[in-house]
Amino acid sequence: MDVRLAFPLSRAEEVLLRLQALGLGAEVYLDPALLEDDAPFQSLRGRFPGRLSVHLPFWNLDLLSPDPEVRGLTLRRLLFGLDRAAELGADRAVFHSGIPHGRTPEEALERALPLAEALGLVVRRARTLGVRLLLENSHEPCPEVLRPVLEAHAGELGFCFDAAHARVFSRTPDPGPWLALGPEHLHLNDTDGVYDRHWNLGRGVLNHGEWLRPFLGNPLVLEVREDPGISLLYLSVLRGEGEGSVTQLTDTLHG
Repeated sequence: MDVRLAFPLSRAEEVLLRLQALGLGAEVYLDPALLEDDAPFQSLRGRFPGRLSVHLPFWNLDLLSPDPEVRGLTLRRLLFGLDRAAELGADRAVFHSGIPHGRTPEEALERALPLAEALGLVVRRARTLGVRLLLENSHEPCPEVLRPVLEAHAGELGFCFDAAHARVFSRTPDPGPWLALGPEHLHLNDTDGVYDRHWNLGRGVLNHGEWLRPFLGNPLVLEVREDPGISLLYLSVLRGEGEGSVTQLTDTLHG
């Protein structure tokens, strides 16, 4: 399996040896505070032991913001983030649409085609750099509002699915409709269903064992805020390589 561990750029040096010991790839969040600092990128270039993807900046960014300064900042952040991704040797870059939380399905759908148009330069830069660009569900109320964006850039823009975001932030908590978009990259963690907890797999309510198996051949990014050992065991059992069953492991985690 192509399993990657997510962490911010600020923690990359301390995580490198652990990645090597675990045989994992990485997904590095490009902290805006460090994005224009050449030092960490020069230091880390070529040192990641496995496959590498990046998560582009997203805090307070929106290509469709009514504030023109925010729109301009967002575009610069995404374009420069892709340049940094290429410097690090990343094969993929994940980004958010920037939709504010609480938008209705109608409002979200109205954003789709303008967003597709606004992404033109970003898609072009990713293509030029050879970095696969992936749109992650964040605060979208339903998957239908992402489909027009993905279709507008078919072949050049893929879908990254985060089940916790779907459960906590959307009005479509069931993974099924989101999976119909054909994710080629997945962010994995668990939640209590109320907050985006970033727990280990099996600790919360997402029941990955019921829907994740067909996607085990895709890059799987563990976005967990605790030791990932339990999640790695969960994935091993799910693939049929570990002892016991996912149900037994989940029951153990729930005590």
